[in-house]
Amino acid sequence: MKKFSLLILFAVAAVLPAKAQKVGFINTDSVMVALPEYQAAVSQLDTKANQYKQELEASLKVVEQMYNSYQSQKSYLSSSQRASIENEIINKEQQVKKSQEAYFGAQGEMAKASEQLLSPIRQKVSDAVAAFSLQQGYSLVIDLAVNAGIIYKNEADDLTNAIINILK
Repeated sequence: MKKFSLLILFAVAAVLPAKAQKVGFINTDSVMVALPEYQAAVSQLDTKANQYKQELEASLKVVEQMYNSYQSQKSYLSSSQRASIENEIINKEQQVKKSQEAYFGAQGEMAKASEQLLSPIRQKVSDAVAAFSLQQGYSLVIDLAVNAGIIYKNEADDLTNAIINILK
């Protein structure tokens, strides 16, 4: 009986004219670049990234100097002195790598700063798209800047609950 009811429901749904939907496209990258607050945020992020980069480069130069000094003195050092200096160089390299991860890693300072500075701008764009979409009657707006980024969908067109009720 349920199968027959579902068949009737699908047949009726196929016969009824489909509700026309307006679909829009947006490239949020282009929108963001046009905003002055985005330009300011990117400038701040670039400044911070350059500071971190210079700090890391300075640390790497110290490691390189330590290594070059070690290489020139290596033949005059005892095995225990060589081991000690090698450990110093290795430790310094590891410190540089940890700093690099702390600055530029997925959970690093740059990721946090980017999230802090860019999230409000992304939200502003998203809110504007949602308001425009509602005003103009768009059911779906697709972001071309990402592969499958749907920015807004009209909740009135959500059929999830209807499908769940049919399947019960």
